[in-house]
Amino acid sequence: MARIGFYGGCFNPPTKAHIELAKKAQKECNLDKVIFVPVGDLYQKVSMAKAIDRYNMLQIVCSEENKLQVSDIEIKSNKNYKAIDIFKILNDEHKEDENFFIMGTDNLKNIKSWKQSEELIHNFNYIILDRGLTEANSVIENDELLKNNRKRFTVIRNDKFNNCSSTDIRTKIKNGEKPENLDNKIYEYILENNIY
Repeated sequence: MARIGFYGGCFNPPTKAHIELAKKAQKECNLDKVIFVPVGDLYQKVSMAKAIDRYNMLQIVCSEENKLQVSDIEIKSNKNYKAIDIFKILNDEHKEDENFFIMGTDNLKNIKSWKQSEELIHNFNYIILDRGLTEANSVIENDELLKNNRKRFTVIRNDKFNNCSSTDIRTKIKNGEKPENLDNKIYEYILENNIY
């Protein structure tokens, strides 16, 4: 039985923070691997690069890390999955494994507004990436449902990348600047393919 972390998100583009936090989660939680799960093209968000480009950018950095992988499960589907749907699919595909879903504190704060939130909180295990902007433990302790399911949440703290955002990186690229929190190979891919 493997221990797998599934890290969902836009990754628009994938930053050094995404990669370093995935590696930190893998190490601290003794995961056999972390699998990035980028959202597909049906996900509604402004300034979103095509799913295939976000997938390719993740592949660039994961190809150099033997415990990081990328899933195209959302990209190859023509569905706009909700978290509960994709979690169930991934759990079914990896039913012999111990699975964890990796998210930031911002998503933890919003999880109760998600489809079938009580089932999400009761039935799945999470690794929460706390970048110091909002205290994940405080969010859990101040909500009765989250607090009652405290054993479902493992919090990892990392202040190093608390100012790293994909939005800022896209802005710098549009302004002709080279962002510091972006892998060089991803930056080259973005320029070559005229993304953003």
